[in-house]
Amino acid sequence: MIVTVSLAVGTPSAIIRRTCAAVGRTGPGVGYDSCMDALSGDPAAAAAKDARELAVVATKLTVANVTSTVLVLDDLVCNLGECLRSYRDMNETLEGALGDLAAGRLKAASDKLQHASFAPSDCDILLFEGSAEKNPMSEENNDAVWLSRLAYVIASL
Repeated sequence: MIVTVSLAVGTPSAIIRRTCAAVGRTGPGVGYDSCMDALSGDPAAAAAKDARELAVVATKLTVANVTSTVLVLDDLVCNLGECLRSYRDMNETLEGALGDLAAGRLKAASDKLQHASFAPSDCDILLFEGSAEKNPMSEENNDAVWLSRLAYVIASL
């Protein structure tokens, strides 16, 4: 994850330019422009006297990024746990619908299938409204919504 900080305005200090030029030549995967983007917007980097102080700034930026990432992951794990419970409930509902279909109880099956079709959307909402604002399950949720609605519409015919 690349952090772009844009807090300070003005021309980056000479030490930032020199250090980023050196990083651009030697740092695998870290180019001059991304170094400049990360450091030139940080007031502590602007005040740095040498590369060691810039390393401290870059480390503090990394700590902030990692702390934020941990919060996002915690949120995702919590919300994915809720999604897992929702999908388990959906699976039980679908098993019941299969039993109803096999027994010829089309109305009961149709009701269960309609009810089941909401679980993936509930999971989508939970993930997007969480602090992570990300949904690693969007494709699977979309497939589950579409398939459950297909089954519901066919059972309702």
